[in-house]
Amino acid sequence: MANPENTVRLRVLVGFLKAGRVLDHGSSMLLLAALVLAARAGAGLEVLILGGAVLLGLLEKYLAWRVALDAEFFALLLKQPGKEKAFDEALAEFLGRPLSADVRPMSSRWRGARQLVRQQAAAVGAQALAMVAGVVYSAIKLH
Repeated sequence: MANPENTVRLRVLVGFLKAGRVLDHGSSMLLLAALVLAARAGAGLEVLILGGAVLLGLLEKYLAWRVALDAEFFALLLKQPGKEKAFDEALAEFLGRPLSADVRPMSSRWRGARQLVRQQAAAVGAQALAMVAGVVYSAIKLH
């Protein structure tokens, strides 16, 4: 992993992973709004829609935690090039899992982290759509 191309790729990846905080902050605002609106809502479809927004917000919180964890892990790998095997050993030991004989290639790690960021963004997008649906339904119900 000591080659410069991998170093640049890791820096880009860490940057995107750290940017996941912006998604998380947006999700937090949506989650708070969903909780307030759900508490004020009557029964039926409105509560169901807003409850869905809350569940999507909780899913995003889990994904945000995973993205933040990956940001820390990739920053560690960036600071210690060539230590992927030691990293894998430490992680396996901490999680109580058996150690794989093969060192996971950086391309596989990259794809996994990228997929995680995409899942987080999709969760925030779905949460926002659920909020819009809840607000529109509330407005229609009032008229």
